[in-house]
Amino acid sequence: MAPLCWGATALAQGDPGAAAPPPDAAPPPAGAGTPAGAAPAEDAAGLDAPSPSRPPPAGKGVVWGVVTDSATKEPVFDAQVSVVGTKLKVIADLDGRYRLELPPGSYQLRVWYEAYKPQRVQDVRVTAGQVSQVDVGLEPDQQVEDVVEVEFEPERASVAAQLLIRKNAAHVGDAVGAKEIAKTPDRNAAEAAKRIVGATVVDGRYVYVRGLGERYTNALLNGAPLPSPEPDRQAVPLDLFPSLVLSDITVVKTFTPDIPGDFAGGSVQINTRELPTKFLFQASLSLGLNSRATFRDRLSYEGSGTDWLGIDGGARALPDEIPDYKVLRLGPKPGGGTISRDEMTAYGRAINSSMATTRSFTPPNGSGSVVVGDTLKLGGERRLGYIATLSYGRKFSPRENETLGVFDPHPQTGELVRVSEITTESVRDQVSWGSFGSVTYNPDQDHKVTLTGLHSRSSDDLASQADGNPSSGDSAFRDTMLRFISRSLTLGQLQGEHRFGALGGGTVDWKASLSLATSDEPDTRETVYIRDDASGAFSWDEGTLSGAHFFSDMTDTNYGGQLSYTQPLVRGDTPTRLKAGGLLNFREREFNTRRFRFKQRQGADPILLRQEPEALFSDENIGSVVELEEITRQTDSYTANNNLYAGYVMTDTAVTRWLRAVLGARIEASSLTLRAFDRYSPASPEINVESDKIDLLPALNVIVKTTSNSNVRLGVAKTLARPQLRELSPTLYQEGYSGREVQGNPELRRTSVINGDLRFEVFPTAGEVAAVSVFYKHFQEPIEEVIIPNSGRGRLTYVNGDAGYVAGVELELRKGLGFISPILREITALGNLTFVTSEVTIDPEVRVGGITIQSSPKHPLQGQSPFVVNLGLDYTGESTGTSARLLYNVFGVRLRRVGSNRPDEYEQPRHQIDLTVAQRLGEHVELKLAGENLIDAPVRITQGRENDEDNIVNQYSNGTTVTLSASYTY
Repeated sequence: MAPLCWGATALAQGDPGAAAPPPDAAPPPAGAGTPAGAAPAEDAAGLDAPSPSRPPPAGKGVVWGVVTDSATKEPVFDAQVSVVGTKLKVIADLDGRYRLELPPGSYQLRVWYEAYKPQRVQDVRVTAGQVSQVDVGLEPDQQVEDVVEVEFEPERASVAAQLLIRKNAAHVGDAVGAKEIAKTPDRNAAEAAKRIVGATVVDGRYVYVRGLGERYTNALLNGAPLPSPEPDRQAVPLDLFPSLVLSDITVVKTFTPDIPGDFAGGSVQINTRELPTKFLFQASLSLGLNSRATFRDRLSYEGSGTDWLGIDGGARALPDEIPDYKVLRLGPKPGGGTISRDEMTAYGRAINSSMATTRSFTPPNGSGSVVVGDTLKLGGERRLGYIATLSYGRKFSPRENETLGVFDPHPQTGELVRVSEITTESVRDQVSWGSFGSVTYNPDQDHKVTLTGLHSRSSDDLASQADGNPSSGDSAFRDTMLRFISRSLTLGQLQGEHRFGALGGGTVDWKASLSLATSDEPDTRETVYIRDDASGAFSWDEGTLSGAHFFSDMTDTNYGGQLSYTQPLVRGDTPTRLKAGGLLNFREREFNTRRFRFKQRQGADPILLRQEPEALFSDENIGSVVELEEITRQTDSYTANNNLYAGYVMTDTAVTRWLRAVLGARIEASSLTLRAFDRYSPASPEINVESDKIDLLPALNVIVKTTSNSNVRLGVAKTLARPQLRELSPTLYQEGYSGREVQGNPELRRTSVINGDLRFEVFPTAGEVAAVSVFYKHFQEPIEEVIIPNSGRGRLTYVNGDAGYVAGVELELRKGLGFISPILREITALGNLTFVTSEVTIDPEVRVGGITIQSSPKHPLQGQSPFVVNLGLDYTGESTGTSARLLYNVFGVRLRRVGSNRPDEYEQPRHQIDLTVAQRLGEHVELKLAGENLIDAPVRITQGRENDEDNIVNQYSNGTTVTLSASYTY
């Protein structure tokens, strides 16, 4: 978009020290500040809106006025009025009115809006307790269609700015800005995203939009695709991004050809913080208490000295003594010969880390952050801006009173019968920290280059104990698991924006990015003890996972670039732009696993197996009572390449002053190869998956400007959803003895989606919105997660359904309550509701690996909630510095997994209430008290849709968390 050039200077008119006029005072003459023919600002205020000329707060003065079109004399709503040299900026309301409350002094104002020449108002004098009226007329700029403020770029973080961006966008979308996030207990992007219309967050990190699972959502950082550090998901866990680095999170719900087309629910676009206009230093500390964890003893184990950094310090690493070839007694060595018993004993003692658990004190949750930034003037138009952040947090997330139920149909009646109930105790020790830096260089108004770097790391450290109590048949068991998972994302991005006046204002945007996502799971250990019903004693069981040591690591590298060119073709009242561009993205993944277990040595005394893990797995018993063997599977390692080549062309045309059409198409050519192999036997047959597809994705978005402050939007587009790499891999994985096995399906095919959206939105003022949306999506061959029967809880795998659809309605309202009574003018009601219905048709006799699934032939789309409700009340006391927000969230019962020979699994609704209260102390300090999950409703998953006490598959409580934080801003 074309940069904004400095225009003519408007001078302040009238007496800046004059007192506020009374409500019935006559409007000032044109020569005293009101442009000829313009409506007086107070008359335009209406009965509901407070007068902008009202007296100022103590110690400050007021500058207010009306921004109008100098040619038509019409108000220019949404014009931005900024105070030069500060971050202060306001947006004119529907009547073109603005109001600034400033300390005494002399100021310069900057006034601009799209397609107008900017104006600067000099020598605005502010006196404490006084009101000055400064009206500004903006002259239309026939030479410039798109305007971008260079020295003061439009701030994305505020509510008003987000609504302005949304009103003028080419697509249907919703967003939450940094200032909104600051009013919530949210600590990262995942928690903030659940405040967006139609968005829900699953497992605390994955975003579902309009009830659609993470496979129907993509994630972009500053417009560039992100890799995932999750081995079993393509979705990016948004908890990797601290809220500190965010400018806003925008969920784009309709496709335009200039964004990747692999989504149906929404494209989650994460935008990082903007550069400050002056020196900025910000520091914060917080302390949090959880009702079910803090100050209690929790199950723990001996880890490493760097666990507090989310990194294993080597205590869990695979020992150097373990060779690269498969460790089996009498197994072959690469150089000839076989592995001896003594060597196996040495290997066993090397890998024999502690299996014992301990009780540890649980301290409060804590976090801290630092931000520093500035923009340096290098002479002339040159600017160099920078911002850097560092954040760290550690919290303890309990799952108290967790139960797991196992059900089987009765052989005669078919009714569900509980065959086992498992109780679990666990508290996850979760560490997250990140650093972010950005440097921007502006050689002049037409060019900008930005270098961005980000590193984020998170870890989950877990010691859990599950006690199983079968109803009949099998014996009781005790399963203990020690698990540490570390994930990281490192990203570098270089981007530029260049406008060329010689090309009629043509603009080039480019991005180059390199990112690395990793996941490391070193030495997950598990022991299972079975009770002898005769003696009542527990003895160690040598099942596949009992006595196990599991090691896995994954690296996912992404690199690529984007290039686009935008050319204005027609200017004036009905502008037209042509945009074309392309994207190259190359993704390489490598996943490796090694599995070991101890088994009972033949002839060992069974009585010794009754020892506790610390005694049983002692060096003295390795080789005499238990011995090591490697059980790594043939498909436990895989490599994958997923390359994307895309190009698009689109036009953005104002057919009339009130009708705008965005039309275009995108071509995406994807090339995927996955190779699962036996790392120890190159001669063994590999499992190869190859897929080369070319998709044409057309899109049409029509925006009808029904009034000056309302739009009707219509969008029709084709998008797709590709299988995730883990869903294609035949690698078999099981999370614990009591968990389900998971295995991919190399035969999966991509899903094609036809999308239709219709929205009416109205923006009464700069900070208010009301919207109604209707959407429909048709899926061809949707990918579904199903359960294959086996001897345990069943094996999860994936199949293509035949077809499916999603249809729904979204309602949104953000409205100040001052129209009810002046007493309520500082309170805002906000809410959004989403109602969705869906259905997927699947072959009831589909077969995977020769096994008939016998699934429900029709069921809701997985992860789809029939309704999502977000309600809130906002209080902002400008004079007292007090703010508060009360939030309520609930989602409808949603399908988790499709059953086989039994009802499907559903997650039941959970009501959540959050409360945040903040108090500003002076100009630099703010205290905030946040209560999260105040009613502590349990998470509950049932076998079948009914919410009964006798069909619970999984249930646990997370506790209530209360956090006190303090921040200092300079």
